[in-house]
Amino acid sequence: MGALLVLAVLAPAAGAVTAALVPERGLDAVRYGALGSAACWFALLVDASLVSVSRLHSTPLVAAAGCGAALVVAAVDVDALDRPPLAGVALAAASIAVAAGRTATDGAGALAAVAATTALVAFAGQRSVRVWGTAAVGLVIAAVGVVALRSAANSWQLPLADATASHRSDGVLVMVGAALVVLAGAHRARGPAVVLVPVGAFVAVQAAPLVHRADGVASLAILLGLVAAAAALAARVGRPLLDRPAAALTLLALAALVSPGPTRGPALLLAAAGTMAAALGVPAAAALGVPGGVALAIALAARGGSGAFVLGVLAGGVALALAAAVRRPGPMPRPSLWIAPVLVLGAWLLVAPGTWGWVGSVNLRAYDLGAARALAGAALCLLVLVLLRRDPAHWYAHAFPPDSPGEDVVRH
Repeated sequence: MGALLVLAVLAPAAGAVTAALVPERGLDAVRYGALGSAACWFALLVDASLVSVSRLHSTPLVAAAGCGAALVVAAVDVDALDRPPLAGVALAAASIAVAAGRTATDGAGALAAVAATTALVAFAGQRSVRVWGTAAVGLVIAAVGVVALRSAANSWQLPLADATASHRSDGVLVMVGAALVVLAGAHRARGPAVVLVPVGAFVAVQAAPLVHRADGVASLAILLGLVAAAAALAARVGRPLLDRPAAALTLLALAALVSPGPTRGPALLLAAAGTMAAALGVPAAAALGVPGGVALAIALAARGGSGAFVLGVLAGGVALALAAAVRRPGPMPRPSLWIAPVLVLGAWLLVAPGTWGWVGSVNLRAYDLGAARALAGAALCLLVLVLLRRDPAHWYAHAFPPDSPGEDVVRH
């Protein structure tokens, strides 16, 4: 498994080298490298064991984040990418960011790699100040939190093995900075900067135990929930301010991470949905957040309290805003073959989220049973329709033939 970890990091770099040597096939080379990296990360995710090579390591959470980062780069839009080799190097840096550390995440190494990723994606596509500026502010805030954590606990590790209340403010800084990195990555659907969405979410997930501890921080959860609701509504004349499904679902996941109650599992489902929405780049991708939303509602209802109630209301507002965006008429882009892996994983998430063991405990057994029955019913209806359409003479005419000519003469 150590070889797979090394290959997961080196495959995007190999794609970048190929893209530089063969410019006319540069984008394809980067995409193949990204898909190879995604396959390696997925194998490590299925293995679900700790793998360590030098200063890199893989756990199920690390493998999931690395796989998501690779898939969004493989699905990048050709019109949004000016320099394909830089996108490949950016994915390699993102892979190092999520895998930094021998057996646990090295906060300083992860942030340094995220900074390199930000610079590379800024030059790989259209250099927008909204991307690199927002990400830079977020990285500075997160770095302050990590340095303060190092001064107080003498460790760069995220999360700390002995997280105490004295480190909660440091964790809040890291999470706020990670939220800004996510916003920067969601600037444009299927752009090179979307790799920052899973990477920023991963940093937030690693810092969340410092903040959540026993019962969460309702005020921070509500603040992040408000930002998620604003992201779901963000639009201006002509085009949206950002990729609303990716931004809203991922920010709602960050809010769930620090919400009162056992909400880590639902938060990881929402983060996975946000990453896949960033790869798909269509409003309908918001439907991927249904399992995470259902699990979050169950967890908040079980916890109770005013903070859980307010976050539940904000989550409902996010769902309504995203659903309204889907209902608006607009041209549907032609699907690309490169998003096929994301479509498969998205279907898996919608039908059987309870089988995603790496997210931890989620109370979705009833959802899995209902989704399976709905899928079986839809498949049966589709099969019937296909069989009926295969008859060129129309099935109704065969089932109910008209009267014979002799009967018509007698009748009239």
